[in-house]
Amino acid sequence: MAVWLARLWEALLNYHLFDVPEAVVYVSETALDQRAKNSGKRMHRLRGKKQAAETGEFFSNAMHLGLIARQLGADEAVPVMAVLFRDTDNKRSAPGQLWQTKWDSMVNGFAAAAFDFGVPMVPKPKSEAWLLCAGQTARHSHAGLEDISGNDKSPNSAKDQWDAFMKSPQTAAQEAEWCSIHPGDWQNLLTMPSFKAFYDRFHAVANAILHPGQVAA
Repeated sequence: MAVWLARLWEALLNYHLFDVPEAVVYVSETALDQRAKNSGKRMHRLRGKKQAAETGEFFSNAMHLGLIARQLGADEAVPVMAVLFRDTDNKRSAPGQLWQTKWDSMVNGFAAAAFDFGVPMVPKPKSEAWLLCAGQTARHSHAGLEDISGNDKSPNSAKDQWDAFMKSPQTAAQEAEWCSIHPGDWQNLLTMPSFKAFYDRFHAVANAILHPGQVAA
């Protein structure tokens, strides 16, 4: 997914971020959780009983990532985009609601950090579904890929289908190399609502960064 992010930026900047030292900073989920723990208090909005349990975790992750990005931007005197990646992972009922809950939690977390350049990246059900779509050549809607199971133990899961498509399990390095040239364009992926939400938010934030004075609505 980081390779795709770099490709999206390259189309706007005409250079590859990975070629620029320290242009990309990775913050692990463990680091975000530890930062939240060290804060000494649970930093998330109160939620109703009907809201998914993920609300607090993803709100907290987004808020702390936003705070880190704000500090990095202040230290380096440059605008910073923060992209928070998490799979939806459809293991529960009402998967559409689960995706929306996670997305909204991230948006609210970035807002709580007073950080305007946050981008949720939430594949549905998980990144393998996006990869499968990127490998398709037929020009039609591939939104149905969002309905396959994200549970790796389920029959015909997203991961199983991706491994079958590639004819063997892939390492992270192999996937990164594949993503450097696939897809040739983003048209098929834009038929997947979860990818389009990310893609639109990415460009809104990128435009606000590249054209100061614009708002990343």
